[in-house]
Amino acid sequence: MCQTILVIGVTTFVLLLCGGGVDVSAQSTLLHQYQTRQQQALITHVDTKKIQLFNKLIKADVCGLVFSPQTKQDLQKIMRLFNNRQQNQRQIASYFDGNYYANTVTKKRLDRTDQNLLKEKNQTVYQRQKNRLDTIRIWFDQTQDANQFLKKTTEAFKANHDQLDLTQVSQANAYYKLIKNRRWQRYWKPQINEILAYFKNSQANRDKNQLQQEKDQLVALKNAPLTQSYQPAHVTIVDNVQVADDANKALQAAGITANEVLYLSQSDQTLSLLQRSNGRYRTSGPLIRIIANNTNSGLYRIREVITNPADTAGVVTDRTQPTFGRYYSDATVVDSTTNYVSDYNHAQPTFWLKNNPALQMSIMFGNSRTIGFIYSGSSALNNGIVVENSDLITLTNLINSGTTLYIN
Repeated sequence: MCQTILVIGVTTFVLLLCGGGVDVSAQSTLLHQYQTRQQQALITHVDTKKIQLFNKLIKADVCGLVFSPQTKQDLQKIMRLFNNRQQNQRQIASYFDGNYYANTVTKKRLDRTDQNLLKEKNQTVYQRQKNRLDTIRIWFDQTQDANQFLKKTTEAFKANHDQLDLTQVSQANAYYKLIKNRRWQRYWKPQINEILAYFKNSQANRDKNQLQQEKDQLVALKNAPLTQSYQPAHVTIVDNVQVADDANKALQAAGITANEVLYLSQSDQTLSLLQRSNGRYRTSGPLIRIIANNTNSGLYRIREVITNPADTAGVVTDRTQPTFGRYYSDATVVDSTTNYVSDYNHAQPTFWLKNNPALQMSIMFGNSRTIGFIYSGSSALNNGIVVENSDLITLTNLINSGTTLYIN
């Protein structure tokens, strides 16, 4: 009680000296914490020391001798907004477990935090927190997808070890690499290792048997009498004839002779990987349907196949630089600035991959004028190609950086 009286006494003395300057100073300080007062948007970096000082003084001013009711009300509003910002920050931080998401993360909790973020009216702070939350959501969703696929695959493997083919084993391994939770990663690791080891041994034996069968068929064919009817071999046709024919015409007209081409047909809205053999292209993978495409026709090159990049990963977007369109796993070596722009078309001078969770698994392409991405998402940005998540996984396993991309 004595301390309170002493504080009020000192404050009253200051008030008498300043002619009411303490309340005016508090009002001025509070006003300068707003970026836009009408929208209740606080500045990015609130002066917490002054706010906390005035908060202590106002609590001590129990008789209202120094601070006006309006000042007290304004301070309470700022404290409420700032505390909500801090709470969101702590909540999102608790979802991270290094480069994984924590075991406590659930869809319900993510949705609730997403709603709380809407109370933040400062767009810079909101975008920064939203990007971090979206990163967790992407990690959570892709882990759930992986769990579903691996559960089905491992059950099929346990029922019959010889049931899985190369595509299924490859996809299982790719899904395992997408898991971003330590507990689930530990759970699936021994099961994936068992499948990979068994398939590797099985495939080696199968290849030996197949080679011997082919040799036997060849010997039988050489020794077969002319009167014996010809028995055609069983051949699995994997080429899509129409796509290959259209692609050959288009690539020949464009003067493209690369050994490997990722070909996008805008008329069919399909992507296909083509291999050149004896002067002609043939499909060497599945036909992939395009969900959306906002990229101009022309010749591009795959710059990078991206899976779970570091927080410092980025792409140079400044066209005046000789390094334009170059991907860096650590872009801080070329740019020490920071931005939170999620659209790579508008980020300058560097687009940071961490700002757009949809691109944490993607395929970057470009030419001397353009950069773009193949990814899985809800909307297509300019120079973006959107495919299904399972198709994206297939693509990341099929292609490498340096592959030619041709959009017809």
